Amino acid sequence: MDTPDLEQKKVLVIAYGFPPIAHAGVYRTMRFCRYLPDNGWKPTVITVNESEDIYNDHSLLKRIPDEVQIHRTNILDFWRAIRRYQAKKARREAAHAVLNDQDVPLSRVVRAAKRVERFALSAMLKVFSIPDHMLLWIPFAVARGIRLMRREDFDVIFTTSPPHSEHLAGLILAKIFRKPWVVDFRDPIVDNFHTENLFRVELWLHALLERIIVRFADTVVVVTEYHRHFLKNRYPADSGKFIVIRNGFDPALFRNIQPDIFDRFTILFAGTLYGTITPDFFIRGLARWLETKPPSVKDNVQALFYGTGSEKAGALARDLGIEKVVKTSGLIPHDEIIRKQKGADLLLLIIGYDDKSAGVVTSKIYEYMAVGRPILAIMKESEALDILRDYGKFYHARHDDYPALVKALDDAYEAYLKEGSAGKGEEERLTGFDNSRYDVTVQVRDLVHIFNESNLRRPGIQGEHPAP
Repeated sequence: MDTPDLEQKKVLVIAYGFPPIAHAGVYRTMRFCRYLPDNGWKPTVITVNESEDIYNDHSLLKRIPDEVQIHRTNILDFWRAIRRYQAKKARREAAHAVLNDQDVPLSRVVRAAKRVERFALSAMLKVFSIPDHMLLWIPFAVARGIRLMRREDFDVIFTTSPPHSEHLAGLILAKIFRKPWVVDFRDPIVDNFHTENLFRVELWLHALLERIIVRFADTVVVVTEYHRHFLKNRYPADSGKFIVIRNGFDPALFRNIQPDIFDRFTILFAGTLYGTITPDFFIRGLARWLETKPPSVKDNVQALFYGTGSEKAGALARDLGIEKVVKTSGLIPHDEIIRKQKGADLLLLIIGYDDKSAGVVTSKIYEYMAVGRPILAIMKESEALDILRDYGKFYHARHDDYPALVKALDDAYEAYLKEGSAGKGEEERLTGFDNSRYDVTVQVRDLVHIFNESNLRRPGIQGEHPAP
């Protein structure tokens, strides 16, 4: 709802991930900033300078209203600097080997020096990645925030993570200027499968960071009931602070995009493969399914992987002899991936198999549901699976249940043969499923309610915040 007759309140948004950066966490913050002005709040964003080391999609900037001011700062990122150094060194050594046209055995001293160098670089990365490698952005973000706060009277400070270290910038500014501070956890700090391989001191520091944030934040927004449950149990005195605003989707982005047309049964995965989110089970199950079919089926099926880590799917497919079926690509522009999702016959959703993944609800699930295509969910019993049950149009297999996966592929392929490819007709409308609860315009109103409630209270006073 537009509010031209009302004076807009102002929110200072601190977000490392912001367009044109195009990783998954960017879209939530982008959607908030797109629709907050229509609800009486003008965002001003502090983020990092653009970098060629990160995939950028400049078309995303077109979704940000002109009135949203974006302030970009420098950053000290040892992880990025070391990665550049290692890439440059690898190129130099490869060129040297080509010029010499032979492999020269390394002396014992040189090999020892290389081991010391690798250890030193690894140690530096470890030290400067606690709690994450954005820690050294805090001075730049705080300095820019002080300049902006002195120039404008912001009503609320809003920080969103990961990276979780950026909340410290919000805390510092909130304390200096005595402003309400709203925290957005897109992922947990402690109840997160990323923490499985951390040293004890690292786990302690992560827990300390979480305690500090919960202690001083006016409201803590999370994206799942699972996460809110753990936080309420861990901080019963602050249980009123925790509010769920799920990830969602922007219906406006889907209305005028026509689906790609594929000439065969198309399974599509869009996202990031890392940790326990692995394509192995699906690729092996696909190979088993194809073994039960005549050769003509193999020629009528393709599995497309788009995103970071997709090369893992391609490598396993080559090992299993189905490289002509499995095709991989890196990140592509968001509008393009929406077209492909609309045209696919089956959308692949993979969530990790460890215990902490039971609370993971990826943002991709909402985009898949917005497209309206059938979903193949590879996951254990989880909050995400409950959402899919409400959606209705999905197939499910656990990570160790090959018969269930083969049956799901059988059923989906039979449906494809009966109904035809999605890209050849009008966008399918699901009956009996109301996806308006995941509409970003509804979610922004919930966030505005939190901002308004926080702004009504005297800065620095902690208390319970009623859920919207």
